Amino acid sequence: MHDRHPASDPGSQPALATGTARARRMTLGRVVAGMCASALAGVLCLGDAFAQAYPTRTVRIVVPFAPGGAVDFIGRLLAERLTVTLGQQFIVENRPGGFGTIGSELVAKSAPDGHTLLVQASVHVINAALLPKLPYDTWTDFTHITRVSEGPTVLIVNNAIPAKDAREFAALIRKRPGLINTGTESIGSAGHLAMELFRNASGSRFEIINYKGAGPALIDIQGGHIAGMFGTMIATRPQILAGKVRALGVTAAKRSPALPDVPTMIEQGFPGFEMYSWHGVYGPANLPKDVVSTLTAALTKIMQGPEARERLSTQGFEPIVSTSQQFLEFQKREFVLYERLIREGKIRIEQ
Repeated sequence: MHDRHPASDPGSQPALATGTARARRMTLGRVVAGMCASALAGVLCLGDAFAQAYPTRTVRIVVPFAPGGAVDFIGRLLAERLTVTLGQQFIVENRPGGFGTIGSELVAKSAPDGHTLLVQASVHVINAALLPKLPYDTWTDFTHITRVSEGPTVLIVNNAIPAKDAREFAALIRKRPGLINTGTESIGSAGHLAMELFRNASGSRFEIINYKGAGPALIDIQGGHIAGMFGTMIATRPQILAGKVRALGVTAAKRSPALPDVPTMIEQGFPGFEMYSWHGVYGPANLPKDVVSTLTAALTKIMQGPEARERLSTQGFEPIVSTSQQFLEFQKREFVLYERLIREGKIRIEQ
């Protein structure tokens, strides 16, 4: 008997053909499956690209004042730390003018995507009470993200003034009605309203001269042209430490670590005498909730960190963290105080 070669066996041909077809179908199935998997992966990747976490490009922080002041200091500190925290570049853009309204308007009219932000001070709310015509609505044209810092104003006087504290300064003014003038770094500033509060609380009457900046006012105090002023810590502390002016009181509930030897106005018999220069971060109205959450979390981390606390304390500020709702409610309480002082002091700005 001879062995049969499978290829010569007619009965083996159908089995071979069937096996070959099955192999081809399996191979084709693998190719199609691979193509589908690749396509699906591409779609998923494309979806990820469109859903990248905020921020997706450079973010500009608008500071509506000239470089060198307190708001600029805060803005640059936040830009530096947000760049590190969120991994995208944050840059400061100074847009001074109009008592801070020009830069604020720019942000109010920007796209609500979180890539244009505003760092503002208490003057933002003061303007709502002081200026009859604003190019935006202070309450509804912004997303009020969070408050980040606050610091008291400081009552300083010329070294030749014989008063040793705020009470003696008030008594001196009362003894010389109309003969002692004071100043403020700008009309409607926190220092200006603090002086209005002092005038009401002390029962004294004097003229308040409004300057265009802290620098000219400080020069006139040192020169004896005006007796004193309430100024921000960042502007007055270097002059105080250098002995060029004398500090009589701070407008906070407790003494400032930046000037621990200077008593509060409350300690000196002026109950409830608090006036702060505070700073907050805003965006255009209707910022997405995830953007607000990302910014709030990042800013909270920054403000609670030792570096920000140390740098703020050297300028007389303390870090603050709040929710968006808390920040909005705080501003509305401040507005009530500002509006009363502006009305009672008959403060007006011609626009």
